[in-house]
This record gives sequence, C-alpha cells and structure tokens, in this order.
Amino acid sequence: MSVNPTVPEGPEEETPAASARPLARRDARTLASLDTVRKQTPELNDVRRRIIDLDPRLWINGWLLSTPDAFLRYERELTALDGALAGGSAVGDGTLSLRELSYQLFGDEKFLSPDSDGRKLLHLMGLSDALSTRPPVRLELLHHIPRHHRHMRIVVSENLDPWVNMRAALFLEGRKRLFGERVHGVVFGNGYIVDDPHKLPDLIDSLGAEETSVLYWGDLDRAGLAILDRLSVMAEGRFEVTPFVAAYRLMLKRAMRRFPDPLENEMTDQRDVPVRGLELLEPHLKERERDYLRAVLDAARLIPQEILTVHDL
Repeated sequence: MSVNPTVPEGPEEETPAASARPLARRDARTLASLDTVRKQTPELNDVRRRIIDLDPRLWINGWLLSTPDAFLRYERELTALDGALAGGSAVGDGTLSLRELSYQLFGDEKFLSPDSDGRKLLHLMGLSDALSTRPPVRLELLHHIPRHHRHMRIVVSENLDPWVNMRAALFLEGRKRLFGERVHGVVFGNGYIVDDPHKLPDLIDSLGAEETSVLYWGDLDRAGLAILDRLSVMAEGRFEVTPFVAAYRLMLKRAMRRFPDPLENEMTDQRDVPVRGLELLEPHLKERERDYLRAVLDAARLIPQEILTVHDL
C-alpha cells in the first residue's frame, strides 16, 4: 500500500535540479541542534513537497518530513542517496568498500564512516541496513608478493582499500598488470611507512631480488606527496622509488571530470604542510594535469586514492 502524506496546498515553486555530483566538502554542518518541526507554513510545506519527491524509503518513517532543516542542510547528499536507491533494494552493490562507495556518492570518502553524520542520517531515516559494501579487511594483511623475481616491481599503497583491490587482482584473478603496468606484488604502507626507516628496506631485503623498484601510490594531497618525497629520500642508494604514474594520472582524470573546478575537491587541514614531492610526479603529467594538481595542492585540497576502485585496475 503506498503512503502519500497530505501536504496543504500552496503555490508550487520550481526548484532547480540538484546536482548529480555533490560538492566534496567537510564543513561545519551537523545534525546536532536540529529541531522537529510539525507546524505548517508555505515555506515548510514546499520543503516537504521536495522531500516527498525523493524515494519513499528516505522519508517513510516520518523523521525527514518532521525535520525539514535536515533536508536543507543535506539536500545534495539526500539527492545522491535517492539516485543510488532508484530501482534497487540497497545503496551499493557490495563490490565497493565503505570509503569508496562514500566517495562515489558524495565526493567525500568519510561521509559514511561509522561515527559520521552521514551514518547518523541513515539511522534517523531508518536506513541503517541499506548499505551494501564489501566487508572490511583486517589490518595485519601487510603485503602480497606471490613469487620471487630477480627484477622486482612492487606497488606501495598509502591506504587500505586500494591495497585490498590490488591484492585481489593479483591473488584471486591472477593478474600480472595493474593500470597497464607490470607488477609483481603490493605492500600496504598505512600512510606511516616512512616513519620506520627499517620496515620497507627489511621487507625488500627479504625478497632476495637483484633489483627492486617501488611504485608509490597514495592520496593526491600535500601529505600524500610528502610521503612519496620522504620515501624517495629514505630509499636512496638502496632501491628505486617512483610515483605510480598510471594510477595518479587516472585519479586526476576522474577528479577533473567530477570537479572541473579543482577547488571543489575536498578541503583538508594541511595548510601548514609544505608542498614536497610534486617534482617527482610533475614531469610525467600533461600540462592540464599539472595545472589542475597544482591548484589542488595550493588550496590544500585532496583527491583521495578511493576515487579509483576495483573496477579501474
């Protein structure tokens, strides 16, 4: 039986279509201090009409209709959820990690993290069980290097989800190439691999290769490139470190398509972090890519690794 809440008639107002690509931002919006509003005014009734235009699963329990300010604060995200639910029973198809799905839908890989307002929003709308993501992986899975090679090429990943995707491609699918590049193994760097000067060199020594090349892949932000820079300095004279150019260029391509204005990418708190390591990547980029990346870094923005998923490898 369909449910159609009655909304008092009033003048219809045309509202511009919400963007299909919500801006990535981490601002001061919060669910705190939102009040339940049951009064009827032309303005509130117009908001409720817009809510009723969404998938009924977003408002059927009544919370969103009685809290119209939540719609006004999170209209972009709610519109993205509406699109994700269209024709399906869940948000996601189970192939993406939580962070990957979050970025795909909202342009913010942390919007759906367990303690976030995004997750609370789903709970308040009665959609806590609507997410379908890949099960998380335990952190002790450090590296996957299937066999010995005299000349070894390994990828070191800053973040976990991309590492899991690459490991699955090598181990489960028997792939020998990632992003078109010949690769022999993958290592999870956890973002802190340069804090221990022995961790990666000891692992490389244990491989028994005559020559090892490390392709580093991380977030495109000041902190991520700083790791690349420090890793390159740490490795000097022992093994070669280069950026995983094929992955970085695809990240830039996706970001430029999603956010033509580089300042629409996620904000970070890295204003005081110096820009280092860019000179290692820039020579491999086209002029448009260099200009876009420079604008992202100058504004302390972020293009996360999770912009690429298992489907891109």
